[in-house]
Amino acid sequence: MSCALVFSPLVATAQSASPQRANIEEILEFSQVESITSGIGESLMARVSSLAGDLSSDEQNRLRSAISRGFIQDDLHSDIVEFMSVEAENDVVETILERLRTGATSEIRRIESAYNPSRSLEEYAASLEASMPSGERLNLAARWAAARSTGDFYIILDEAERETAHELLKALRGDAPAFVELSRSEYEREHENQTGMAVLSLLYRFETVSNELLREAIAEYESESGQWYIESYTFGIVEALWLAGQRAARQLSEAGVTVGLLANSPAPSRILPRA
Repeated sequence: MSCALVFSPLVATAQSASPQRANIEEILEFSQVESITSGIGESLMARVSSLAGDLSSDEQNRLRSAISRGFIQDDLHSDIVEFMSVEAENDVVETILERLRTGATSEIRRIESAYNPSRSLEEYAASLEASMPSGERLNLAARWAAARSTGDFYIILDEAERETAHELLKALRGDAPAFVELSRSEYEREHENQTGMAVLSLLYRFETVSNELLREAIAEYESESGQWYIESYTFGIVEALWLAGQRAARQLSEAGVTVGLLANSPAPSRILPRA
């Protein structure tokens, strides 16, 4: 995945077929996408507040109202489904869904949910100094993280949130500091950190998963259909975040115009995210 992020509105040439949408809905249910999207609103409140540094009570109220209206969970979910549906081939969607239902990925999810580790992640990490997993196990953990683009996933979503926070502050006040993308060196450094944390988490959570089963699951994600799933899921969330940010920015802009009129002064110029 590229370091550069491109936020452009989704243009669908035709409404995705209902059966395929239903399959993607089930894929998202397996993926527990709400665990990602449910916290975006509060995260953006914190980001905009930190970026501004001195939000008044009125600005905080306007911002919270706009975010609550723009980032409705059902709308976010629908936008992700639409993004993933537009160019997906039916057989690809069906393959992914079958793997999530009955494949190696499904079996790993079952084992993980039943596993009750006797020590915390911190305790496990400390124990690795005395007893490091085999080279084969470490290699499989690294392949799992790479196949799922774990490092890219969290960086891309974080960058999307950061840019959205800038746009929301701009809509709130008419101005905001310029958004600056991560440099390549910053991206690579953060990617290494995120991947390292993902590998550690996998070693901990998958202690009872055999190497053979892990290899099978990695092959599912490394396949063409698996890579479609990872990329479309990632950028589906980014697209939904971008569209929700536009909705919230419009709310802020309209509220700003009203406030300006009541104060008998012209409303400040508002700049919304552009394609």
